[in-house]
Amino acid sequence: MRLLRVLAAASAAALLAQPSAAQAGRQFKDAWFWGAKGGALVYSSNYGTDGAVAPLAGIDWMITRTYGGLYVSLDQSFFSTQGAFAEVGQTGLQARVVTLHNLQRISAAAVGFPMQSPTLHPYVGLGAGMNRIGSVGSTAPFDNAAQLYAAADSVQSKRVAFAPFLLAGAQMRLPSFSVFAQGTGTFLHNDFFLHHPQPKFGIQYTLEAGVRYNVGKSIDRAR
Repeated sequence: MRLLRVLAAASAAALLAQPSAAQAGRQFKDAWFWGAKGGALVYSSNYGTDGAVAPLAGIDWMITRTYGGLYVSLDQSFFSTQGAFAEVGQTGLQARVVTLHNLQRISAAAVGFPMQSPTLHPYVGLGAGMNRIGSVGSTAPFDNAAQLYAAADSVQSKRVAFAPFLLAGAQMRLPSFSVFAQGTGTFLHNDFFLHHPQPKFGIQYTLEAGVRYNVGKSIDRAR
């Protein structure tokens, strides 16, 4: 009977130790997180749209060390709006209105981790990304082939923007995964279709939330 009690106690201790071991294996420091996110993009355009909101979905990766790390993100926002560019028409310089659909972003940032706790991990970051409008279409026919080719060049120059952004957020560690919320502010240049300087000075915002899972350590320790 004593042997049975000892075996039962040892088994219970092993079972109780398993969650603790699993929790210890999901530390925030020196880890590699894969995540999925959703949220909202607050965007404007250079033709009549100011402060519109579009849904956003994407995936990201967070590679952490003790005091800093690397953040990489792929996402797409879903919207339909209008933009414009200047072209030479029969009556002189005029605005060509085009339709804009969706925005794809590839972003990377260096991040820092201030004020850490065992379960809550705030972070801030500075990075840059490529912002690309998914599709652009004209709202009126072109007069000739030369006008069409010139418009294609104008569209290409305004369709893609490489821009810096600021990142701030926090990640909370749960037993099996982590949840996070964050925001970004992207400083778009003047020639981009989605740049509207007033009243936000060309800054585009996102609010995002999602889950991240720790897939392993970000460094190999010497044995």
